[in-house]
Order: sequence, then C-alpha cells, then structure tokens
Amino acid sequence: MNSIKRKIEYKDAQGNNWSLMINDTDIEIQCNGEARIYEIDDIFAVKHEANSEYVLLYERNTGEFYQVKFEEDKFLVIDKFHYKSGEHTEIRGSHVFGEE
Repeated sequence: MNSIKRKIEYKDAQGNNWSLMINDTDIEIQCNGEARIYEIDDIFAVKHEANSEYVLLYERNTGEFYQVKFEEDKFLVIDKFHYKSGEHTEIRGSHVFGEE
C-alpha cells in the first residue's frame, strides 16, 4: 500500500490543466477535467520539479520507478524503468485526452 497521498498540478505550454493524484491503490490523472485511473500501488517517493512535465513515482522494494509525462496535445505516457540501469521495463499506459 502507498504511504504517500499527494496531488500534483501542472499547466502545459498549450494551456491544458493536468493533475495527478496518488492514492492507496492507484493514481488518477486528469487533463481539463477528463480522468484516467491506473492501478499503481506501493509508491514510497514522488519527485516532481515545478513546471516540469515529468513526475517520477518510486516503487518500494523493486528498484523500479514510473515516469509519468504530460506530453503536447494532451498526450499522457506512463513508462516503467529500472532505477540503477535506466532500462525501460514496461509501458504502463498512454492516452490522448479529449479523444475517444
């Protein structure tokens, strides 16, 4: 289970309003009010620098982390990497908000 509950907000260069909410069993990502939920748990640390389109979610006891990126044109990408090697291990999710 997560020990972190956090909300991160980001406004991109195109004026889109993003938010990422970390809960006990999942993360919820919104863009301009449209929401997507991804089952990601056991996050123990979050790294986000102000005005950055990247959010890093560190997983407990696996040596891996998720990179959440708020791309141009309302495109979301979630990738998983091994912390020490930097090796890409999984595409966890992608979505273009505003499209069905």
